[in-house]
Amino acid sequence: MRTIALLGGMTYNATAIYYNIINRQVQKKLGGTHSASLLLQSFDHAEMGGYFTSGQWNAAASKLGKSALNLKAAGADGVMICCNIGHKVADEVERQSGLPLLHIADPTGRIIKEKGISKVALIGTKPVMEDTFFTDRLKTKFGIDVVVPGPEKRNAIQDMIFKELGANIFTAQQKSILLGAIEETVEQGAAGVVFACTELQFVVKPEDVKVPLWDTMEAHASGAADWVLADD
Repeated sequence: MRTIALLGGMTYNATAIYYNIINRQVQKKLGGTHSASLLLQSFDHAEMGGYFTSGQWNAAASKLGKSALNLKAAGADGVMICCNIGHKVADEVERQSGLPLLHIADPTGRIIKEKGISKVALIGTKPVMEDTFFTDRLKTKFGIDVVVPGPEKRNAIQDMIFKELGANIFTAQQKSILLGAIEETVEQGAAGVVFACTELQFVVKPEDVKVPLWDTMEAHASGAADWVLADD
């Protein structure tokens, strides 16, 4: 079994789900009392969130990269960043650590492609929606076009994620904002929705929307379970 390093704490609620999904799926496949071989570095979300929201990408890359290198020394065979926005520096983390990085966009991209869907909505933090590190990967690797909500909704979602969801504050207004954003993107031709923030699944569930809804966290964790069991 391979050992996977998790760079987590962004947030700890999401990291706990990663941990549970990976271990549960490994146990299901191997049976008995088996579980996954994991290493975890959990960061202070306030610190990392500060880097992300202020655009301190070099600091974020250094923090994540050094931790990945330490986990490599502890026996990790691969690394995963347990949040979407952190993938803006994924290439640098992979370079610094010398470990193969399991990119969060890839498992979701494969699922969408298998469904025959070529245009989806992408909802997450502003860097995920506005920069190209996520959207270009979906387009280049899987032929998937992306639409995003308008500027006002993007700002509202950004504030919600960092000021409320990260502090375990959940409200009906958040659900209304997200459902409005989904409706807007469906009107632009999106045939499904990708939640590219690990906290959004706590607000809106698949049964709340009329189109397919994919959570990148669940796909990422499932992909990690497959990876640790794969033959070299």
